Amino acid sequence: MRISTLQMYKQSVESMQSQQSELQRTEAQLASGKRINKPSDDPTGAAKVLDLNSTIGVIDQFSRNVNSAESSLAFEENVIASVTNSLQRVRELAIQGNNASNSDQDKQAIAQEIYQSLDKMMGLANTRDADGEYIFGGFNVDSPPFADISGNIVYQGDQGQRFVQIGESTQTAVGDSGDSVFSRIPGGDGAIEVIASASNNGNAIVGEYGHNNDFQADNYTITFNQTTSTDPVSYVITDGIGATVSSGNYVEGDSITFTGVHLRMSGTPADGDTVGVAPSQNRSIFEAVKSIADALDRPAQDASDVARFHNEMAQGLANLDQGLDNLVSIRAGIGARLNNIEAVYNINQDLKLQLETVVSQTEDLDYAEAISRFNLQLTSLQAAQQAFIKTSGLTLFQYL
Repeated sequence: MRISTLQMYKQSVESMQSQQSELQRTEAQLASGKRINKPSDDPTGAAKVLDLNSTIGVIDQFSRNVNSAESSLAFEENVIASVTNSLQRVRELAIQGNNASNSDQDKQAIAQEIYQSLDKMMGLANTRDADGEYIFGGFNVDSPPFADISGNIVYQGDQGQRFVQIGESTQTAVGDSGDSVFSRIPGGDGAIEVIASASNNGNAIVGEYGHNNDFQADNYTITFNQTTSTDPVSYVITDGIGATVSSGNYVEGDSITFTGVHLRMSGTPADGDTVGVAPSQNRSIFEAVKSIADALDRPAQDASDVARFHNEMAQGLANLDQGLDNLVSIRAGIGARLNNIEAVYNINQDLKLQLETVVSQTEDLDYAEAISRFNLQLTSLQAAQQAFIKTSGLTLFQYL
């Protein structure tokens, strides 16, 4: 078989070009530190790396969401801590003011400080975050959630709660509506509340009260009767439709019991005085604080006014304690969410590390292997070039 000179040249050049291409590929790998610099280097590996990097990108977004959620929750917790401190100060002032030795002027001075605390708490409830959004407005973040309307602080936000995705299948709430933090506070002991009528003329004061499992939810009214001053004070207890539930003679300090409820009173009710017993109704923290300040700010003219004052202070303090309990519960919920966020973040970082390890194993270069391959390819190319020079010099014209 005869091999033409052109064919021999062509094969030699193509071989050198192929070896030079492989050498350049190895040089690019050594320069970048990557085994795969373009999809053609390893189509399967390139597709795998692309998919893994996409997943790592999602995890990075989860990490950014975690940072945002932690910042929002920490900010909310700080605001609620400030409200709690103000509320505890109001409680101290209320206990200080609920003392028979205080004059009307003393109580009014205490009331002014409580009014100032009320303004401060309203300002905290209308706090904005770094983006200028009201943190307690629910989904309504562009307008103040609380407003003073005719002397009453009213919630104007909604019940929405924003969530942030922090994991593949995990979301966390990054805020609480002002309604759940400040407004939905059960009165009394959290289950029932006992309220003496503001129009009572006697000097009776509601003391300790409570209920057991026999309590039947209804709106009960205890009406006290004394026809003449020499008659004993009696009472009749009626339910929401006016049916008599119980009756008896009132004895100061003795327990009045009916349908699972028990309560004690001190002092003496006047004829026609009433006390209501009902399931707890939701009230706002602001209402509890304002009721205490109003009671302290109102002068006491006689014994019935003093009794009304102490009844309202006791009711306000009970509602205040419920508000404090609710704030503690909200803060505990924030703490639980922060712990969950940290746990999910750690899981995400562990997964990211595993994915990055697989990416590294797939696309990163083995320098020892690559350098050995480079030297071998360089030697082969040089040998091919020398062989081509020798071969191309073989011609009969040299011997003529």
